Amino acid sequence: MIYYFLLSFYTLKKKYIIYIIMKILHLSYHKGCINDLKFVCNKLNINCEILSSFKKFNTNKNLNPLILPDAQHYNITHQRAKMYWDKYKDYFNKFDCIITSDTAPLSRIFLQNNWNKKLIIWICNRFDYAHGAGSGFPDKEYYDLIRKAVKLKNVHIIGYTAFENIYCKNVRNVDIGNNVITPTGGIGEIYNNFTKKKELNDTLFVPPYHNDTKMMNLKGQLETLGFKAYTGRYDGPMDLTNYKAVVHLPYAWSNLAFFEMFQLGIIYFIPTSEFLLKIAKGRDFFWSPPFIPNFLNISEWYDKKYKNLLIYFDSWEDLKQKVNTLNYDKHKLKLKKFGKKHTKTILKKWKEILIKT
Repeated sequence: MIYYFLLSFYTLKKKYIIYIIMKILHLSYHKGCINDLKFVCNKLNINCEILSSFKKFNTNKNLNPLILPDAQHYNITHQRAKMYWDKYKDYFNKFDCIITSDTAPLSRIFLQNNWNKKLIIWICNRFDYAHGAGSGFPDKEYYDLIRKAVKLKNVHIIGYTAFENIYCKNVRNVDIGNNVITPTGGIGEIYNNFTKKKELNDTLFVPPYHNDTKMMNLKGQLETLGFKAYTGRYDGPMDLTNYKAVVHLPYAWSNLAFFEMFQLGIIYFIPTSEFLLKIAKGRDFFWSPPFIPNFLNISEWYDKKYKNLLIYFDSWEDLKQKVNTLNYDKHKLKLKKFGKKHTKTILKKWKEILIKT
């Protein structure tokens, strides 16, 4: 697949047009990351091939998905990186640029094998994410490869959220700099099976995640406040537009859903950081590790630049009052307006990183 970059510059009084042809491959384990980068590529007129853990997303259907039993594909040991490289090196070498996302250890396939073309590592869930214990990953060699990669001109390491960069430096002593590109939240054709359900318009949606369902019964709490509520599976982010709003107890530094709400005008009610910690006290609270309470303001959910886009509540009575009095149509327009501006900013960042030599 080919992406035509069009650059222009002026020398004296002459205008020169340069066409750069680049083949790009995206490796990922996450449907949301695949969707977001596919959205970016479509907006920038890029045809980007995909190699994934999902067979249906693999552009080249002759290739097997990047998946191993017991989710060991997340743990890219030296041997697994060698296995993937030996298996697909002829395919990889067809490309001028490789992008890895969720998770960053996929980059080891290329770093370990002296890939000298462009490599973009989009860190989405801690750069040393490991699945389970006793796998032998992460290991010293992996950390050394990342430290070396920071200094390589062909490698660009980018945080998905500011906490990724902070974690690298403050927790693992790996300084990747301050380059951050958050998701656009754009919705691509991956989510094309939306069905309108007007009967849900007065219902609050509770995500089926740990803090919302296991730490506490948030659905039950909403029902005691007099609201109709639902929790359970849903068919992609567009499905949430059927509901009145989402009430959620955050569990991570960032989520794709956070940025999708801007584009789709999905209203989120979440507790203030103080009330979240109060709710969590003495309960089975989960936060995508490591949980550092003093850094909560770094989380997208509590970053002050988004304070007018989320509806914060500091008690259950405060939530009840805000759910009953919010101007929903006005707030949805505010979200979508911000979403357009956000998309423009993120597309510019991706364009700059992709054409950077």
